[in-house]
Formats: sequence, structure tokens, C-alpha cells
Amino acid sequence: MLTSPLRVHLADSDHFSRAGISSALAEAQDLVLEKYYSSIAEAVEGSITHLPDIVLVEGTLKGENLDDAISSIVSGSPTTKVVMLAVQHDTSSMTKAHAAGSSGYLTKDTIQFELPAALRMIAEGYSLFAQPSDDEIFPPRSRLLTNRHAVLESLGPRDCQLVALVAAGNTNSRIARSMHISEGSVKLDLARIMEKLQIANRVQLAVIAAEAGIISFADLESN
Repeated sequence: MLTSPLRVHLADSDHFSRAGISSALAEAQDLVLEKYYSSIAEAVEGSITHLPDIVLVEGTLKGENLDDAISSIVSGSPTTKVVMLAVQHDTSSMTKAHAAGSSGYLTKDTIQFELPAALRMIAEGYSLFAQPSDDEIFPPRSRLLTNRHAVLESLGPRDCQLVALVAAGNTNSRIARSMHISEGSVKLDLARIMEKLQIANRVQLAVIAAEAGIISFADLESN
């Protein structure tokens, strides 16, 4: 059964920035860049009127307070996910965006490779925030998430390879052939890793692995 593509709106007044983001999304058949806005006021009005799945907001966009605008979009269109695209990604800026209702905060230097996969994850209900540039612990990165990253960092090379293959969308049989082990071993090892991480499915494992740096968001496969 075919599903409708995710409807994405972009609030960005810079021509070259728009072109770069458009290029990053151009090959994704499950994402459609539907509307452009040159000001944050237009983004608020357009989002509430058209109810897109995702609104991308460039962090230096001029106009009213961006955090207030995020709150307005979220309250006026509760099903819309707001994602900030920014060069500056310090803890203070990210915390304000999160408090306003943003579902994601992505750095502009990674969007060419990681944006489509990140938007798919956000549409599934995950919150994705870049690692703060000042190396502080971003509040929404809970103790549980920190513990999960510690689990992943403690994995040996074989388990890391298994996680990367799972996150890339490979089946157990394909993983078994690639790693030269039995399919039963794949199932047992995967169950052991997921139990340690306190997660229940492969999508969660993929997101955690990408956040921990074992894979990039560009490696995630859209199923």
C-alpha cells in the first residue's frame, strides 16, 4: 500500500541556502518540499493554514522571535513537526528551541547528507537534536539516553558491525551472510544488545546508533 509523501515547508530567506536544502531533499521520493517562506511570519501563517508534516526553520531567519514562532506553529498545527536548521548549536539556543516545541535541531553542515533520514525519524515521532557545540549535556538527552550511548560505546567490533547492519535496514539472513555467522546467532546477539539498551525495535536501535555516531543518519534506510 502506497503512502503519501511527507509534506515539508521551508522558512529560509537565503537563495543559496534554499537551493542546498532543496538539493538535499530532491532525491527522496517520500519527501516533497511543498512551500517556501521568506519570513517567520509567513511560516507561521502558512503552517497553520496548510498543516504540513514538517516545517524547516532556518536559524537566522529575520522577523519575530523564533521561539515564539515555533510555539505558534505547534499550537496552531499540533501535527506539524518544527525542525530548526542552524549554524549555531550551543546548549542555550537548543534548549530554548526545545522548550518552544521544536522536534529537532540540526546543524546546517550535515543537511546535505543527513537531512532526509533525519526528517523521516522525526516524522516517526523521534526528537533529534545535534550534539551541543559547547559540549554541555543538552537537557532532553536524558540519563536513559546517556546510558544507552554508554552501552553502545562499550560494544566490541563484532556487535558494532551488527548494529550498523541492522540500522542500515538489512534482514537477519543478509546480516548472517555478511558476518559469516548463523541467523540464530544474529537473533540472539541482537536480542542481547536491545535488552541492554531497553528498546523494543530496530527503528529505535537505528536512531540511537546514529545519535551515538556508530552510523550517520544518511545510512538509515527508509522502509
